[in-house]
Amino acid sequence: MSKCPYTYFRSFFQKKSSDNKAANLRVLVQRNNETVVDVSLPAHSARWLIELIPDDVIAKIYAEGIPLKEIQDNLAKQEILYATDIFKLEEQDRKIIVWLQ
Repeated sequence: MSKCPYTYFRSFFQKKSSDNKAANLRVLVQRNNETVVDVSLPAHSARWLIELIPDDVIAKIYAEGIPLKEIQDNLAKQEILYATDIFKLEEQDRKIIVWLQ
């Protein structure tokens, strides 16, 4: 069974400061507790998040009710990207975590 906390939306209520600017978009994928993807991209890559995620994963993200398009649209509108969790998708044998750092 999947778990999907809406950490991205909670981030809107956190106080932002100029020293909390994100430098990197981080993506971590684990299967059976082994890391299979650990990528660090420039933070502005988050503005094209959907293009970076495989189609089968996008389908699962939407199936969990995560508004990925809206998240991406919001990130694209932000002049400055701040360090925050974007989303997590946890399944029995796979975990995907995407955040700005």
